[in-house]
Amino acid sequence: MKCRKVKEAVFNSVLTLAVAFSLSLPGSVPVQAAEGGYSNYLPGTYGDFAMAVEPEGRLTLRNDIYYYNADDDKSVRGGRVDAEAELTVVANLTTLLFKPDINIFGASYAFGVLVPIVHPDIETKTEILNRTFKNQDDTTGLGDIAWIPLVLYWSHGNLHTSFSEFIVSPTGDYDTDNDVNAGLNYWSFDTNFALTHLNPDTGREFSFNLGHIYNTENNDTDYQTGQELHLDVVFNQFFSETFAAGIQGYYLKQITGDSGDGAVLGDFKAESAGIGPALLWSTQIGQQNVTFIAKWLHEFHADNRFEGDHVFTSFIMEW
Repeated sequence: MKCRKVKEAVFNSVLTLAVAFSLSLPGSVPVQAAEGGYSNYLPGTYGDFAMAVEPEGRLTLRNDIYYYNADDDKSVRGGRVDAEAELTVVANLTTLLFKPDINIFGASYAFGVLVPIVHPDIETKTEILNRTFKNQDDTTGLGDIAWIPLVLYWSHGNLHTSFSEFIVSPTGDYDTDNDVNAGLNYWSFDTNFALTHLNPDTGREFSFNLGHIYNTENNDTDYQTGQELHLDVVFNQFFSETFAAGIQGYYLKQITGDSGDGAVLGDFKAESAGIGPALLWSTQIGQQNVTFIAKWLHEFHADNRFEGDHVFTSFIMEW
């Protein structure tokens, strides 16, 4: 089993990873730990199949349609405290990865960019002096673009590893007077190491991605979200070169507290975890090979962060 489609899907780890950043969903959305209860870590975007496997093509295009629905009990947004919030996000994430035939430290080098168009919608309920105030807000626009200046791929038989750096830039519209924004209004730097063991004879795959995110301060709110560690793990079975299924999960731990004058709830460290199924199917449309991926991650644990369901439908093409 050559698992060529698997290699096409590997771009997913880069794409989706960027997604996590670019998908700077609710900038001022109520959240718990991280400002607004969310950050530039997007669960499920660090890979679904063959996380650390080098793509075969020189140019890879991936498009993700993302849906997220979640709620939160308490968060800081725009310098005030919200008691309850429900968030729904629909986004289109387009990622390009280019591999220019350059080797660095014995690894194949690639770079890319992810451009998100996001539509977050939030409903909040705040209680003040025994009175309840409800509010709804939504917006549509360009989110925070994620730049991928460095991806390195190594391969040793069935074992594949990669090292990557992602930079999320505050390109999305942001206004502290809004309940929800297209961007988060701060930079994030995400350093990642991924490993894949893929047996082409049995079709079994185990992969993980371990990353560290450093977030800068939101200057409009004087709020700095703490540093985060995240782990994404997948177990997949390839039944053929064109079809695979797996179980995928993630764990997030905020290792330093939120800070700044805007962090009125204190360090408010976040923690969350989720798990769910994923499917991969590859086919040929005309002369072009196309890989389709569907994934659902259900969050079963969340502290100081939104808790809900992440759903992805994606396609990948290589040239």
